[in-house]
Amino acid sequence: MKRKILIISMPFRLGIGGFLRSYNVLPRLTKLLAENDYELELYVPTNAIRTFASFLMSMRLSDTSKEREEILDELLTLAVNEVYEVQRLSKYTFAINEKILEENIEYNRQIFLKESKWKSSFHILYAEELRPVFIHFLEKRFANMVRHLIKNPSYAYSMHETADAITALTFLSSKETKTAVLLQSDLGKKTIHRTFNLNLFKKLFRKTKLCGILSVSPAPIIETPQLFTLCKNLEILNPGVAVEPVQLFKKAPSSKRTNAVIYYGRISREKGIFDLLRAWSIIEKKIDANLYIAGRFEDYRTCAKFYEDIKKYNLKTVKYLGYFSDRDKLFKIVSSASVLAYPSYRDSFSLTVLESLFMGLRVVAYEIPALSFLYRYSSNVELVPVGDFKRLAMAIISNIEKPFNKDKITIELLNRYSSWEKVAMEEYRKMSKILNLND
Repeated sequence: MKRKILIISMPFRLGIGGFLRSYNVLPRLTKLLAENDYELELYVPTNAIRTFASFLMSMRLSDTSKEREEILDELLTLAVNEVYEVQRLSKYTFAINEKILEENIEYNRQIFLKESKWKSSFHILYAEELRPVFIHFLEKRFANMVRHLIKNPSYAYSMHETADAITALTFLSSKETKTAVLLQSDLGKKTIHRTFNLNLFKKLFRKTKLCGILSVSPAPIIETPQLFTLCKNLEILNPGVAVEPVQLFKKAPSSKRTNAVIYYGRISREKGIFDLLRAWSIIEKKIDANLYIAGRFEDYRTCAKFYEDIKKYNLKTVKYLGYFSDRDKLFKIVSSASVLAYPSYRDSFSLTVLESLFMGLRVVAYEIPALSFLYRYSSNVELVPVGDFKRLAMAIISNIEKPFNKDKITIELLNRYSSWEKVAMEEYRKMSKILNLND
């Protein structure tokens, strides 16, 4: 009889690292597992579908010819289609419980429709400090509604460490289920986030047979050492992520603008955007260069402060390009720049840095654990102390006219992280080892 593995994943093509990684790895991973005669079922957390719809909603609301509810229905349908598309890419090596997916969509639809009625309390509940609590509450409620539709799996594996994923993993498993988790990030910088998320892991440990934890790099484990008290069996994936070189070079320009510096990704305080603007106020006085910023603002407050700081520092050469849903268009712009400025305070790997190196950009970033471990030996990456915007400015200036150096370490680095097949095989090996799948 085939042994069942429940896989919890969020495989959507969004400009969000964890989602994009799962979209690329899940179909490849399930093929490897199916070849070894395992029965696989996918569960998508409710918050993943909500995030997918919310991410696209703001861009669609500009279509005044449609009502919000009509747009919402289109996006929820699109989410369903995305899930089935990943199943097709996997050659149907995993099953989707259609009843659960249908109820998931309806559950999210009701939450979206009630949002306006919650107006006063909704923002409080969704405040950054309480976000994991809110996500946990909604996921627990839904998981309890549908758990009778999932037969107790022999194994359960979450490709995410987020509150919704760990909650689903806990409530859809049994005391006899062997479980494992992949860390794509730490458990939170804020004390309230870290404490709450760690408690979810403790509950997972109590209610299932937690066999081990995988991580896409050492950074999530270094940032959350408390996990060692729950589980001694930890494995680092190497490689843990990848990029597709063909996609990056598809529309790359033949020459670079040596005075162009770019930042792309989520625009937030955590990603160092306000440090970058302070640094640029120094750079503008010293050299003739342009700073291009592409991405989506984390919230309206970040957007407001962004433009306030541009005015405050009287910045003339900062240009906001907007958000690009078409990654080919984004990469065409990025690849024409000479330097990536990436003063992030928190990262587990950074696909942005990896993509930029593939496109021949020099990189200036903060010396956080993930970037230090993975990129510090490349001659094209300069890391400066976290929060030191003056050193950040000087490093950008010194790198802006340097040519990209195809040194041995950089070439080896790019070769290692150039294949999602390699990533899936590595995840399969480490997952099998932790869960004893080959016994």
